[in-house]
Amino acid sequence: MTMNDPLLRTDSYAKIFLYNTHETVACVPRHTIRMRDKVRPDKLREAVEQALLRFPHMMLTAEPTETAFRYRRNVQPAVVLPFDGVSTRYTIGSKDTNGYLFLVGYHDKTIYMEYQHSISDGRGFEEFIRCVLFQYLKNCGFPVENDGSVRGMDTRWSPEESANGYEQLADREFSPDGIWKKPEAVHAPEVQWGADGSEVVTEVTFPFSQLHDYAKSIGVSPLSVLAPLMMKAFDDKFGGTDKPVIAEIPVDLRPLLPTLTTRYFICFIDLPYFPEYRDLPNDEVFRRTKAFLKDQMQREQLLYRAKAAADRCELLHEADMPLAEKMQAAQKVTTDFVLEDSFLITNVGRFALPESCRPYVLDYGAILPCAVQPFALLISSYGDKMKLSVAQRDHDMQVVEDLCAGLRQLGIQPETLSYPFVVTRYNGLECGM
Repeated sequence: MTMNDPLLRTDSYAKIFLYNTHETVACVPRHTIRMRDKVRPDKLREAVEQALLRFPHMMLTAEPTETAFRYRRNVQPAVVLPFDGVSTRYTIGSKDTNGYLFLVGYHDKTIYMEYQHSISDGRGFEEFIRCVLFQYLKNCGFPVENDGSVRGMDTRWSPEESANGYEQLADREFSPDGIWKKPEAVHAPEVQWGADGSEVVTEVTFPFSQLHDYAKSIGVSPLSVLAPLMMKAFDDKFGGTDKPVIAEIPVDLRPLLPTLTTRYFICFIDLPYFPEYRDLPNDEVFRRTKAFLKDQMQREQLLYRAKAAADRCELLHEADMPLAEKMQAAQKVTTDFVLEDSFLITNVGRFALPESCRPYVLDYGAILPCAVQPFALLISSYGDKMKLSVAQRDHDMQVVEDLCAGLRQLGIQPETLSYPFVVTRYNGLECGM
């Protein structure tokens, strides 16, 4: 039934997150929305229930069988939870969320939304977030209007919204020619922590125009500036050898293979900060980074990476082996992949809302947990502000401070806010109702 039911259909790649936990991989990202007014839980819950009618493929849960995790429909009532991110810790997919593989929380003037990565990626989940926020503002009586950018209650659900994007690659072969063969990367062995311990997040916020103007003046993209600055800060603390710092970067495949899907649809590339960059001026490093990204983001290479990873994860998901063995194998595949690189950089881009909603939604950001890595950087923007959310495992702020110093050297004036980050738990064995 799962394979034929579009409401239970997910993609080939992200099923591997079902077999991991919050300790082995960053499988529960957090999106934070700061409102103008104090959040009204009753209206928020109503909005989530409405959004589920518009996004019926989000009405699912997972359950263990003897050999795999499988999805099934979830018709339990939606819940919204008191959530300050520290004092109460929930388990996504469990009875805490009525089995749902997403979580909606609130505290004072802030709405929190999280998801288990097996059902979506950042770009996809933002479609659901937009619907929830729009319906919430309508429920509160605000004069908001859909300008066509929200998949709201005035639009129809399409089965393509739960499509397995990787099926477009079936029965096709792609060449790995030109893919950079990476050497061993710089790591941060000094960072020690308990696997289930809390993290620290620093939000680095600045006017997007300052970064845009600088990047444009030297002919590069914002990512070609931000990634090397973060990698340089990492290298200054943990490097100094002949090894490069290597950031793992997810790439959205929707621009290459257009689809309405909100499921997971990405591949990963590797971006290095070479030892020789230490002696080069910033603008030269940024230009070389731009050139490297252009070379590694050729269509053929990206589709090769996507198909290879999705096929491998799908084969493991369908393998006939005891569930405990499959979980162990999936967790090894995932952690081995993640730990090849120094840390991860995710760029979710600009979060857009109709202009009529903007006065009531003051700030937006997202956080990717570290899990087994020492750092994770997530780049987002809303309105005229760009936000770098740096998650880390210890309280040594040198990397963040050096990142901010690098921004200031370019004429970018960041503001910082640090706070504890207690990651929401996930374990597939606790899923279902």
